[in-house]
Amino acid sequence: MRMLALPAAFMLSLCLYLPLPRAQEALFSLLRRLYARVSARLQGEERALPAFVLAVFALTALLCAVHPVVCCLLMLPLFSYGAVFPHCAAVKAELDSGRYARDIPAYESLVRATCLQVAPAFVLGAALPLLLCAAGIPLHMGCAPGWAFCALRAVDAAHPLRGRILSLCERMADRVMRALMRLCAGVVGRSPLRAQGEDAVSRMMSTLGIAGDSTDTHAPMSGDISQAAFLCFFCCGLLLFTLTAVGFVLCS
Repeated sequence: MRMLALPAAFMLSLCLYLPLPRAQEALFSLLRRLYARVSARLQGEERALPAFVLAVFALTALLCAVHPVVCCLLMLPLFSYGAVFPHCAAVKAELDSGRYARDIPAYESLVRATCLQVAPAFVLGAALPLLLCAAGIPLHMGCAPGWAFCALRAVDAAHPLRGRILSLCERMADRVMRALMRLCAGVVGRSPLRAQGEDAVSRMMSTLGIAGDSTDTHAPMSGDISQAAFLCFFCCGLLLFTLTAVGFVLCS
């Protein structure tokens, strides 16, 4: 039953981030204020950052042990991918309104710029929390690894290990999304063999056919924004299904 918290939180997070797309900024602001108090007490980032992250990790792990419902509720803020949907919908509505009918370069530039924001939102707001939480639940840590990463990401500290840990986690999630995009390229009508790119963003643009290079298949259109969101959501849905299935085996 513990693993059911993962898909439940992934889907229910939309109820938080669709109406409140800036909710993560408020969360980061709260974490920064808490860290400032810890740093003031310990008088230095060398000790303050590890102590703060460890405290966040331990508190979250204890709360997740209370009940799977509590674990699910604590996971909700970690899945921030839904915050990109209102922005994409607003831009698509503006493009479809005919405002850029006489300015095709601006139209295409706005399509590309909006699509470029989709992949990072899913890498950091969906794939990475899925990987961290799926690793924590079978180990009876719940979403504590996800909250530890969130705490590291929120604070602005010059600790030497912070950048390395963040970079390692982000590269891991990016590689997973990149592989999934090649596997799922068919859902947007592209051959997996034609999906190029050294990171998730460039591979998504190549898969859509609007990367601005030899892999292009058409001029950017407003529908590409919907395609980008659908592709990323489909990839994360497949990742969610796989991790939940493996988690059930490990938790049984």
